[in-house]
Amino acid sequence: MKDPMGTCSYNSLYQNVKRYSKNGEYFFKELMAVFQQRAELELNYAKGIQKLAGKLIRASKGMSNNSTYSAWCHVSDEMYSTADTHRTLGNAFQQEAVLELRQVLDEHNKRKRPLDNHVEKTGKLVMANWNEQLKMKKKLLGVTREHEALFNFVENNKHICTEKEKQKMLNRLSKSAEIQTKLDEEYFNRNMEGHQIRLKWENTLKNCNQIIQEMEKQRLELLSNTLDRYNLHMSSFGQTLVHGQRGLEQAMQRVDLQKDIQSLIKETSATAQENKADFLMADYFEEDSKSLMGKDRRRDAIKVKLQRLEESVMKTEKDCEGLQKLMKSYADNPSFSNQKNLEETDQLLDEEVFRVKFKDFLLATGLQEKSKEVKAASLRWLMGNEWCHIYMHSLTLTEEHKKDADAVLNALGGYFMPVKNVIYHHVSTEW
Repeated sequence: MKDPMGTCSYNSLYQNVKRYSKNGEYFFKELMAVFQQRAELELNYAKGIQKLAGKLIRASKGMSNNSTYSAWCHVSDEMYSTADTHRTLGNAFQQEAVLELRQVLDEHNKRKRPLDNHVEKTGKLVMANWNEQLKMKKKLLGVTREHEALFNFVENNKHICTEKEKQKMLNRLSKSAEIQTKLDEEYFNRNMEGHQIRLKWENTLKNCNQIIQEMEKQRLELLSNTLDRYNLHMSSFGQTLVHGQRGLEQAMQRVDLQKDIQSLIKETSATAQENKADFLMADYFEEDSKSLMGKDRRRDAIKVKLQRLEESVMKTEKDCEGLQKLMKSYADNPSFSNQKNLEETDQLLDEEVFRVKFKDFLLATGLQEKSKEVKAASLRWLMGNEWCHIYMHSLTLTEEHKKDADAVLNALGGYFMPVKNVIYHHVSTEW
């Protein structure tokens, strides 16, 4: 007997459409999550850009009324408009796409759940009838085999048996035939009953298959409509941004920079004074009068730090004075110098000043007691782009030297050292 579940074409169709529906349901859930996250991003972005626009407009209130600051006020208005556009788009995603997708998804789940239960229930009836048929078939085969054996025995021995024994064997054969006929009738009825159950199951599969197909058609129609609305919103979104950009361009065209500069000069008669940065010393433990150190030890420790700072300042002044004499000698005797040497001398002067400032930086920030690697990292962080380029491409340093700030500074000093000549030696003797 063939398997009733595996040979049913409707069952294969139903399983295929269920897999298709499962994939569609997964896509629905992922699409809904994407729209939800997109809506949250749009709303958060709108909230953030609105705050920035508020900052910009508040900052512009204290500025003078000229075309440049007026244009920046228009930039703030454009940011407000952009925030409204993103907020509208986020609300549209939440109220249209997400809600409608969730509604259809819940409706499909409610409709598919009883379908699956009904198919499963009828399938169990088919399998139960199938198992009963197998049992009855096995029993019928056994009874039939016994009946045929008994029949052959009677036929082969009836001519040698007495009438009494012959009658007894015929009674047994008649009783066996009745049992066989009864089992055969029951087996036939069970088989017909199974046929009806299977027809009912196949009809259920057919109906459920059609219902799921209709739901999938509805899903595709909803996805198509959602895609159209998404395209419409994005088109409107782009037009709004373009409109804001055009307004910004018009505001920029009204900017008169020369007029604003003249107005600034007219309003501000006094020039800004040059601000000179103060060197802020670090607060040392010895300076705290409430510390556990004795007064004499605290005074001696502070003297050591002051003496170290004075020596650093004196060395810097001496180096600067010598380099200034060297540059003056180059300027007075151009035949012994050239533009390259002057530039190298300027760089050497910068390097010497940077070296002293770096030492003061280590002292002021408390990095003097740190490891060499920390000092070297601080040095690289303080160097400008040009010096970093020289450090990476023009200096030949080992890995150990790269971890030593003094070695890096010495290498930079050697790189910036100008070519020696007579004037240089002459000025060196004057130092």
